[in-house]
Amino acid sequence: MFFLIMQFLWKYIDDLIGKGLEITVLLKLLFYVSATLIPLALPLAVLFSSIMTYGNLAEHNELTALKSAGLSLLKIMRPMFVFVVFLSLGAFYFTNYMLPVANYKWRTIIYDIQEKKPTFGITAGVFYNDIENHSIRVDKKNDNTGELEGVLIYQFSPGTSGKTIKAKKGQMLKSENDRYLLLKLTSGTMYEKLAPSEVKDAKYPFQKSFFEEAIIKFDLSGFQMQKSNEDLFKRDFEMLNVVQLNESIDSLYGKYNSSLQDFSETLRKKYVLLNDDYKVDTSRRDSSGNRIIQDFKAVDTIIHIDKINQSELKVALTDAQNEIRSMKDMLHGQVTYKDAQKRVIDQFITALHKKFTLSVAILVLFFIGAPLGAIIKKGGLGTPLIFAVLFFLLYYILTIMGENMVASGFIVPWKGMWISTLILTPIGLFLTYKAANDSSLFDINAYVKFFKKIVGR
Repeated sequence: MFFLIMQFLWKYIDDLIGKGLEITVLLKLLFYVSATLIPLALPLAVLFSSIMTYGNLAEHNELTALKSAGLSLLKIMRPMFVFVVFLSLGAFYFTNYMLPVANYKWRTIIYDIQEKKPTFGITAGVFYNDIENHSIRVDKKNDNTGELEGVLIYQFSPGTSGKTIKAKKGQMLKSENDRYLLLKLTSGTMYEKLAPSEVKDAKYPFQKSFFEEAIIKFDLSGFQMQKSNEDLFKRDFEMLNVVQLNESIDSLYGKYNSSLQDFSETLRKKYVLLNDDYKVDTSRRDSSGNRIIQDFKAVDTIIHIDKINQSELKVALTDAQNEIRSMKDMLHGQVTYKDAQKRVIDQFITALHKKFTLSVAILVLFFIGAPLGAIIKKGGLGTPLIFAVLFFLLYYILTIMGENMVASGFIVPWKGMWISTLILTPIGLFLTYKAANDSSLFDINAYVKFFKKIVGR
């Protein structure tokens, strides 16, 4: 969990630094993030701990003692298997009810942080320009008392020439609601260039004012972290439980089928050959013996080319080509729209399957780790960690590969989300069978003897 959280911090480090965030905000963010990392850390923890536990039992000949007492490996595994079953049920409850809330909370917090401006911090000798229409510079600054010396302020107001304020001393204060920053200045001068309408034929169009004390108010609403509109995040598929996902999928499929039906009706009404309103009356024929089509004139005159004026034919063919191009563009847009709708539906179906894959993955990885520990007969943090990382990487790569194939539309969602389970389950059964029969699967000497027999033959 520590390494996964550090990975998250490095990913969002640019959004967190320089914002003057309170420690409670950061702790709250890390708490919710750690909850979202449990689906990634829990399978690895089960795999690693099961390899370590049964590796220790085998290394100290405790499995041998249990087997000599008449217990099979499956009976030895039964108590821990019951525990892992309850753990997988708890994992399902967590992913279904708690994980959506955690996803929603941390995304809201990180969004608020990203929208937050840097804190108000003046550095001595450097112009501070983060306050709109103001540029502030001080010679000295006391961070503890907020006292300033040698204050220089440039004010820029739209439509005016602005003001320049100089003061020997100043002090930064905050209003009671922390919305405004009050800059209290003492022993200062203000220079202001007057507008042309106020100065007529003046040689010195500047106004110079002296003050013993003045207070300038700055609005700090843009510097505070505002709570975002939570409705922006509520419909994301990662923030829904099983019931909500099923309802969303049904709603999306309803919209998908409805739009297909509407497009089909549009085509039928737009084009004569598909429109039921234009029907052939087989009982009526014209003077040449051709069947009459109701509500449509001269649909077959194009057949008698010799009777048609060539200019009219050219115009008709041009209109037909334009109509075909229009139809092609419309079909292309409809296909693109349908693909986008289908991808959204696949995302929701994928999220639905994720609610169950974690629980099953815990069981599968237990049946890989426990027999693997009994076979390798090594405990501690050495060999078990190597095998745990290798099998977890296999599980993780298969899971990511399945999600990517679903996102690209290569396979259906259920296949992509269960591909890791379908591949790792036979491996778990094979290892359990080998461990139950005391197979020397990782004994190099056994393979050496086997090849010596082949060479001898």
